[in-house]
Amino acid sequence: MKRVQTFLCVSVPLSLVAVASIAAAGSWRVPQGDVSVKCPMTIGGSFNAKTTALAGTLTAGGSTIDGSLAVDLRTLDTGISLRDDHLREKYLEVDKGAGYDKAVLSQITLKGLNPDAPEGKGSFSGLLALHGVTKMVSGPVDVRKAGAGFRVKASFPVNLPDYNIAEPRYLGVGVKNTVQVEVTFTAAQ
Repeated sequence: MKRVQTFLCVSVPLSLVAVASIAAAGSWRVPQGDVSVKCPMTIGGSFNAKTTALAGTLTAGGSTIDGSLAVDLRTLDTGISLRDDHLREKYLEVDKGAGYDKAVLSQITLKGLNPDAPEGKGSFSGLLALHGVTKMVSGPVDVRKAGAGFRVKASFPVNLPDYNIAEPRYLGVGVKNTVQVEVTFTAAQ
């Protein structure tokens, strides 16, 4: 049952998109962040897959952001080593080749935020490359000033079948098809 739970809490990196809303001009570095993927179970309960292995560089230009944010899927941790192994090897297939070991968010667009003063709440959309497939994702974003940079919180749903991720099931129990990714990071110049 734990193997199934390993599932695909992998779409972590997408919230990185929120960073794009950070700057009116200039390049912003994201050295790490907190990524949490909430994986609801088919029969009650849920578990989280977490990592801090988020990195990227973003350059703001109006409502669009150049650059990308990437999450190292090999570092996802659910708190149970067997479940971690199944998540990485069976469902995310991180050793399969390029496009499988990382989740990358790019072509980020922000809505509802002033590009010259990007503080506040809005929404984002971007392209999420995961498990060899690239699809559009979107969700809410909250950008706040943090020292010389910005603190970004974003979330978005990921539908696993859209990324050709096998349904994790064991003895009739598994992870539901849609997981929720939550990302928090600080971007600095």
